[in-house]
Amino acid sequence: MQSQVFFLISSVGFVTLWILIAIFLFYLIRITRAFSRIIKRAEEGVDRMGDMTKDMLEDVRDSAFFGFLFGKKKKHRKN
Repeated sequence: MQSQVFFLISSVGFVTLWILIAIFLFYLIRITRAFSRIIKRAEEGVDRMGDMTKDMLEDVRDSAFFGFLFGKKKKHRKN
């Protein structure tokens, strides 16, 4: 009789444990996907900022004031 009670309690315990593990894994996967989306958006933002920064630097270098202060770069001809 005692062994039957032990096996019943342990079976219920294992089923409960596996249900809790499944719920934990479900939420872990959802959190991982959310972080993945956040990181992807951040990378896209950084890329856009990098492109905008390059454009701004080119505009500054091409401006008359910058050319007046630092002179224009001389282009080297290759033979």
